[in-house]
Amino acid sequence: MIKKAVPHFFTFSNLFCGCFATYFAFQHQFNLALFFVLLGVFFDFFDGFFARLLEVESPLGVQLDSMADLVTSGMAPGMVMHQLFLFSGVKKIDYTFFYNTDFHFTLSFAPIALVAFLIPMGTALRLARFNLIKEPLPYFRGLPAPASALFLMGIPVLAKHDFVHPFQSYLLNPIALSLICFISVFLMNMHWKMFNLKLKGGMDEMLFPVLLLIGATVLFLLFKVAALSGIILLYILLSSIKFVFKK
Repeated sequence: MIKKAVPHFFTFSNLFCGCFATYFAFQHQFNLALFFVLLGVFFDFFDGFFARLLEVESPLGVQLDSMADLVTSGMAPGMVMHQLFLFSGVKKIDYTFFYNTDFHFTLSFAPIALVAFLIPMGTALRLARFNLIKEPLPYFRGLPAPASALFLMGIPVLAKHDFVHPFQSYLLNPIALSLICFISVFLMNMHWKMFNLKLKGGMDEMLFPVLLLIGATVLFLLFKVAALSGIILLYILLSSIKFVFKK
């Protein structure tokens, strides 16, 4: 019984972190939101690790894992993107609905900012498709949801970096943010292969994870936490070289 509870502990810890990340994103505390997403991704790795190690994998665990990922890797980055839309200057519109003179309510939102909620919907689609895969694959099919989340969560930090700050208006505008949302959903649900990060197998299998590790180290030394989005872009580029352009 205790063995079965261990993976669930990590799964619910992931979900807990996702809830906190969403809350802090709503409060415009993007650094804290990023921290809790990073912590959630850490827990997400270990729930599957311990489930396999203790041989207690179950259909319930699979579904719980997807539900937790939907919050941490879907709702939290979706809220961050929504807040960035508001920071970009999009206008809120008030819609007032009357039932009678004694009862009415007003909806106040920025319509273009709703594009951000494509992120949780695209994440849900990816997770559902992943659960339907019958046989384990030696690669990821499309960008993993946690990787997409880290890319999106890193954007506010990147925008504040001294190197990027002069170009912030080009990054934080409704057109650029909309493109980022659409591209993120596409990358998660496309059928391109993305290499996994397991350092095992022959030299050919280890080459690209090692190149990613080296590149990530260099980017982190240069840009610190602001390198996070760039590291995910490097992962996409290396995966494209490995699976798409390499004959």
